[in-house]
Amino acid sequence: MNGLANQAIRLRMDSCQRLIHDVSQRLAGETVNPKIVEQLSRLDELLSYIDQQAVTEADLARIEACTNQLMGELGVLFAHQEMGSLYDVIVH
Repeated sequence: MNGLANQAIRLRMDSCQRLIHDVSQRLAGETVNPKIVEQLSRLDELLSYIDQQAVTEADLARIEACTNQLMGELGVLFAHQEMGSLYDVIVH
């Protein structure tokens, strides 16, 4: 894989990891089940161990799909707890 493709994969991986990290940090300050926060923190930690040089496009597609599914499920929690948005501005 060329350098540009590797950089794109790293950016996309970083985006997934940052999102999970930010949600974990936000929920740690809210009144939610501590197990949820613990599991998100663990997921954040596990993602940091991934060798991004070894990640393929197919791997990344699965990681992004799982991240999107998780965020969809956590969106219900955010709405139910009336927590508002994760970010004050639109983040891509």
